[in-house]
Amino acid sequence: MTSSDATVRHDTQVSEFAMAEDLQGLAEVRAWTRTTLSGLPADTISDVVMVVDELSSNALRHGKAPYLVRLRRSADGVRVEVEDGASGTPARPGPPTGTGGHGLTLVSLSTTAWGQTARPDGKTVWAEFGAGDADD
Repeated sequence: MTSSDATVRHDTQVSEFAMAEDLQGLAEVRAWTRTTLSGLPADTISDVVMVVDELSSNALRHGKAPYLVRLRRSADGVRVEVEDGASGTPARPGPPTGTGGHGLTLVSLSTTAWGQTARPDGKTVWAEFGAGDADD
């Protein structure tokens, strides 16, 4: 149920992972992210894995299949994109509670920028890390 393809477009390496529709998919996407980003500083990898995990678990919780995680690596940094097939429900930080509501705030604090793009067949939630963001 998983796949990974890397291609080079200009100076950007793009890797994609089709995520399973269950919690096992989260463990697989975290491992894939660590492998895909090998060679980067450990702090950067940890921050990107945390954001991938948050955006992927939100997609599983609030979106619908199919789920696709994309990493774009370039000299400028890393961009994470998580696609799902649900449209109309924008991702936004919720009020913190004892059981949740902190994830998108952590994404915001850990990244240079984040947002979402509506597509005809769903949405893409994305987050960007500058080349030195996690190491500052």
